[in-house]
Amino acid sequence: MDVDPVHVLLKMAAATEVKKDEKKKVAKPKAAKTGDEKKVAKKAAATTPSKEKPTETKAKKAKKQKRKRLQHGRLYARAIFTGFKRGQRNQHPNTALLAVEKCKTKEDSRFYVGKRCVFLYKAKRKELKPHSKKKSRLRAIWGKITRPHGSSGSVRAKFHRNLPAIYMGHKVRIMLYPSNI
Repeated sequence: MDVDPVHVLLKMAAATEVKKDEKKKVAKPKAAKTGDEKKVAKKAAATTPSKEKPTETKAKKAKKQKRKRLQHGRLYARAIFTGFKRGQRNQHPNTALLAVEKCKTKEDSRFYVGKRCVFLYKAKRKELKPHSKKKSRLRAIWGKITRPHGSSGSVRAKFHRNLPAIYMGHKVRIMLYPSNI
């Protein structure tokens, strides 16, 4: 009995295609892959078309990487508005006391004398600011560090408008200018 080898090969290929289709329908639990199997799986995933657009995902990743590279250091020192200058009975709201972060001695606090400071807060309504095109809720009260206060690193500051008492415990920025270094 003569058998055509091409005919046999075609039958075998058709049988393997049927088995592949059955394997796709039945979901089996995935076993841990070895290093070689992972490489093969990555190549197969790269060759098969995916539903997502690859150009969009690459663009998003590129934007995220750019944002990380463009971050700069902080150009101000942090401080906390602790209260007003006061005596035993009277307080003087025209002078605010600021506890500067990582400033523990009177000698350390002398560095900040003469520096400008700003208290930032958000208001209810948006307002157009000078030299800008967009309205913003952000407001600022500027001031100046006048002298050290006590021996634990606090400083005194005079602001153009007195800071509201409800903001005690909030953050103030001490700008590192004017500098005498």
